[in-house]
Amino acid sequence: MRWALLPTTCCLHRRPGGPRICTFLPDAPVPIQLHHYARLAAGAPQQEAIGPLRTSRIFPGTFFARSLSLRRYSTSPHPANTAVLAHKSFAQRDSRQMGMDIEELCDLEAKLKTSRGSDTSPASRDAKVNILKYLQIKAVTRFQEAYDDLYYELNKKGGLECLRSIVPIRWKEVLQPKVLELQDCDEDEELEKKLDFYLADAELTKPHLDELVSKIAHDSCKFVVQYVDVKSRDRTREKARKSCGGDVRKVADMARVTVVCATPEALKEVYSAITGLPKPHHVLRVKNGFNSDWMPSGYRDVKVNPVVNNHLCEIQLQLREFFALKGGQHAVYKWARELNVVADLRAEYLYKNLSIEVTKEMMRLAGQNWRGTGYCLPDLQVAAGQYDLVEKDLGQRLTDAERKTHGVEDHGSKESRRALLRLNTARARLAYVRLQQGKYSEAETLYKQAAASNELVLGPEHPRLAMDLNNLAGLFEKQGKYAEAEPLWERSLAIKENALGSAHPAVALVLNNLAVLLKIQGKYAAAAPLHQRSLAIREKVLGPEHPDVFSSLSNWAALLRCQGKHTEAMPLLERFQATCEKVYGSEHHLVATALDGRAGLLRELGKYAEAESLYERSHAIREKVLGPEHPLVAKSLHNQAALFENQGKYKKAGAFYEGSLALRETVLGAEHPDVAESLNNLATLLQTQGKHAVAEQLYQRSQAIQVKLLGPEHPLVATSLNNRATLFASQGKYEEAGKLHERALAMRETLLGPKHPDVAESLNNQAVLLKQQASGKYMDAEPLYGRILDILGATLGEQHPYYASTLLNRVALLQAQGKCEHAGTFAVRALEILGATVGDQHPTYASALNNRAAVLKAQGNYEKAGRLYESAMAVGEKTLGSDHPGLATLLRNRAEFLREQGNYKDAGPLFKRAAEINEAALGPDHPTVATDLNSRAVLLGCQHNYKDAGKLFKQSLAIREKVLGSEHPLVASSLSNLSELLKNQGNYPEAMRLCKRSQAIREKVLGPNHPDVALSCNNRAALLYHQSDYPQAEQLFARVAEMWETSFGPEHPKVATALNNWASVLEKQERYPEAIRRYERSLAINTKRKGGHHSHTVTTQKSLDRVRRKVSARWTVLKANAAIWNSL
Repeated sequence: MRWALLPTTCCLHRRPGGPRICTFLPDAPVPIQLHHYARLAAGAPQQEAIGPLRTSRIFPGTFFARSLSLRRYSTSPHPANTAVLAHKSFAQRDSRQMGMDIEELCDLEAKLKTSRGSDTSPASRDAKVNILKYLQIKAVTRFQEAYDDLYYELNKKGGLECLRSIVPIRWKEVLQPKVLELQDCDEDEELEKKLDFYLADAELTKPHLDELVSKIAHDSCKFVVQYVDVKSRDRTREKARKSCGGDVRKVADMARVTVVCATPEALKEVYSAITGLPKPHHVLRVKNGFNSDWMPSGYRDVKVNPVVNNHLCEIQLQLREFFALKGGQHAVYKWARELNVVADLRAEYLYKNLSIEVTKEMMRLAGQNWRGTGYCLPDLQVAAGQYDLVEKDLGQRLTDAERKTHGVEDHGSKESRRALLRLNTARARLAYVRLQQGKYSEAETLYKQAAASNELVLGPEHPRLAMDLNNLAGLFEKQGKYAEAEPLWERSLAIKENALGSAHPAVALVLNNLAVLLKIQGKYAAAAPLHQRSLAIREKVLGPEHPDVFSSLSNWAALLRCQGKHTEAMPLLERFQATCEKVYGSEHHLVATALDGRAGLLRELGKYAEAESLYERSHAIREKVLGPEHPLVAKSLHNQAALFENQGKYKKAGAFYEGSLALRETVLGAEHPDVAESLNNLATLLQTQGKHAVAEQLYQRSQAIQVKLLGPEHPLVATSLNNRATLFASQGKYEEAGKLHERALAMRETLLGPKHPDVAESLNNQAVLLKQQASGKYMDAEPLYGRILDILGATLGEQHPYYASTLLNRVALLQAQGKCEHAGTFAVRALEILGATVGDQHPTYASALNNRAAVLKAQGNYEKAGRLYESAMAVGEKTLGSDHPGLATLLRNRAEFLREQGNYKDAGPLFKRAAEINEAALGPDHPTVATDLNSRAVLLGCQHNYKDAGKLFKQSLAIREKVLGSEHPLVASSLSNLSELLKNQGNYPEAMRLCKRSQAIREKVLGPNHPDVALSCNNRAALLYHQSDYPQAEQLFARVAEMWETSFGPEHPKVATALNNWASVLEKQERYPEAIRRYERSLAINTKRKGGHHSHTVTTQKSLDRVRRKVSARWTVLKANAAIWNSL
């Protein structure tokens, strides 16, 4: 959410996206500044961002599906049988389905990696190496699923509790007892000699170990002993180097034996027998794999390291089902350990040298089913954003799967279960693609069908069902159905914790997703510990360089950004980027995601030059790796456009928004949520440029897409209503604006709850609208700010930039009410908060300085106000640049101050520079340019240059009539100013005509009791006063005093002005007692509100003294006349 601060009060625009803000990062980052919102949501990773981005993980190899993302939606990618598999053919069957043996796959990859310089082109070689990652991931995840099924059944039947009663043992040093002392050897020679020594010792020990185990595990009904040779020299060398720091003494499994146990009880029995042996067979270490909730590849056993014959050995105690599933496929187990493969790891994380040429070659190879990779073609098409093609392919696969289930008669058989599981996988895969296409209702149907069927097939507590619930919850969150999503994620979390354990990566995934949902709902305090727990699990289990850790870092940083904790968020994003570059190189798409996240945060901090550099680098990586027509390239264009808009480079921002919109329409179709986002943001830019008619069309089109895809009750629809309301307010259509704001507020309160930051945003915009309408509605606006601050204090904390922004909007309201003392207190507090959060070199801090200066000026503290106006201008120029419209506002405000001080010489150049900046940025026909012309005309009028002033007033009037229509309040202001100029020139008839026209517009648009109508009455009264029509002038001045007192209260400075004017006309009529009473009351108000040294106070005091002298003189004359009369 973004809170606007320039010049003093503003409405809040929301940028859907998303930040959502965001990649693992917010799709669209969330800056604190005028007319911007990047859904942090949203992203987004997929920024956020800003707005937040979220990862969507549905099946292995689905990559770039809205980038890595803040969230993962996962489903079981393969239809593995849930029954316990107690035979060796699983791995062999899996290999046959892939068209090759696992070892063959390893050999092929090794050959490709060493084939540089051969006839194979680099792109072809890289494509083949990359696409083999699909085969690796598929092989490992198939084993993981099967092992998780076994683990689930083991836990369900109580066997896990039995196995976990085996207590791990570890001595301080687990080393071979014998020590070989060598001298004058280099490192390699020493290693080889130690291998000779310890492997020879293992050969001598092996018979003793086998004999020992055969005596313990003699019951063939319970145990099967697998006698294996001593570990090979190559594998021992490899293990010593990779896992033992080159020390062969630390290799404990050179002499080894495996005991396959029929039951958990049998495994514990043999363990107890081994550990109960007397010395010299003492045990140095016991590693219980069943104590871990997650193991690479899912495989688990108990390893016992006893000393036999003075040699450290290893006895592997394995459950029969786990051993049978392993099937001798050591390569799979090795991959899983080295890569830390988890069920939702995407193959592209492991890619090298990826480019659009390599991606195209990968799709060509898959299309030809090279080495059995045809199954991954849909994944590659999703990666390329070719959703229509993949939808057709997966639709046909779903049809085929449905047909196969129809032919199965026995729905309780293994064949039936497998067919149903394949069908549900096909449903989930197609649902994911339709979700990416924005076809939410179709995706929902498929996800529900998959979940319902899997619950019947697998049971209500199976971990695969938890993934179905996870997917459905993710869809509900997209649809804004937060109340439906949260219990699904909670149920998914409970199932996974019960089935897999609380430290399993799948648990971390659901914790992450649930935390993001809580963040979207504004429940930041509840989200934080879930993010922390998710990150802790992933770091401990997977290591600090795993992609899932990157996701957690990004999502936690996004939460901290929402909380305004920028200094805490930046190190997380920097770590994300640095680790990505270390692991994947500088041109990987995850690096682009990391760059996006950092750029979004820098944008919020007002560090636009640094943000621009990172956005450009991210864009370049994506174009190179993904190609110029990819959805993430559109996201990069969108993010850069938002930055240019922040910088006031509106022409460039418009071009990038239009480029992003065109690309999204081409790739995603004309009715996609991302297209709606682009339309909304382009409309906001056009609104800023004063192109209201075109902006309204785009807002309506964006809202229509959202309603069609998301339904009429969705948070993004509320955002569209909010933005359209601000457009109507800028056009002076206050009634229409109020209705839309009320609808947006009601929708947000219903969908998000009454304590959500988005509700605070709606309340803020209503308060601003009430202030714009005035007419006694200041009293209605004041309690809204109290509620806004309560909400933000409870959700974001009282040290958040948004909280400070609300204080500044409240300052503007209090200042309009003449409550300068209270306004000053809030302005100081806002400056303190901003200084502590975004720093004193930020555009928002410049705005706060400007607002504080305005309060001091109203209080008559001109010296301090002048210094703050100057400071605000300096900070604005440093942070915004020399050609930003925000700087122009600060220049104009300082120039207004100088003009009021009579310093016309210094005011003139500032007014001129502000006008030049705005005309260059916004075009010559913008309402802000009209305001600049008006300000310069007032200055010329003060210098009695009426001719040039009149020209500028007329230009300002013409622009406002052209852009805003002939009955806009700003047109009335132009007419009023021109009338005042004509009055000063003595052209009273024409001045009166314009004054009456101005009043008629205000009465029609604002109502007869609006303070601006009173201002028109005041101006008419002044004209009558100058024409000596004192009775008519008196009636109008009296009416003005009454109207302003009704609107602002009896002690407002405007009331003092009205009383002063009323007193003046009474003085002209020599009704001195009445004049004195009004002068005295005006003086009392000004003294209280502005102080005794304010120019208005001094002027009123002089007028009062003058009348009192007149009364005294008249009294003196009367006394003299009375004396003369008495003497006669």
